[in-house]
Amino acid sequence: MGKLAERLADDRRSGVYRVEVTDALEEAAAIDRYPITRVRLVDAGREDLQRLCARALAPCARTGWSGLADALADPGWSPAPGHVLLFDGFEAQLRAEPSALAPLLGALRAAATRRRERALKFFAVFLDPARMLALDPLYDRRRNSAAAPAAIAEQTQGGGTP
Repeated sequence: MGKLAERLADDRRSGVYRVEVTDALEEAAAIDRYPITRVRLVDAGREDLQRLCARALAPCARTGWSGLADALADPGWSPAPGHVLLFDGFEAQLRAEPSALAPLLGALRAAATRRRERALKFFAVFLDPARMLALDPLYDRRRNSAAAPAAIAEQTQGGGTP
């Protein structure tokens, strides 16, 4: 199992993160048998954001951000062993209004905290190649991809075969 799949399998890591690309995330989620729910935020204004997220993630959620957080934190929300929510298309919103995603991020963090307390796996991930959001990376592809050529070069120099 890869490091990212191991991270997704660890309920203590449940939280809100960013990634620069989705290929490793999609592979790790498939290994762990977690569905990925994609939420495209393109063209969603601040007033439409909550409604769009509720419709995509938890249609039966009570109104408001706390209702969405409550619905996502509920173990009955989905029978899957873990969850990956993948958000993209938010860049224009942030450029227009830097705090536009604050209520969504707050609701996702609240849901992740409650799920973590119940030992349930929950990962809200923003596709953010420009690093616009002040979120920790779920996976640093540059660090991990740079390590592979270095290991191969070390093996080659040491007389081993790659």
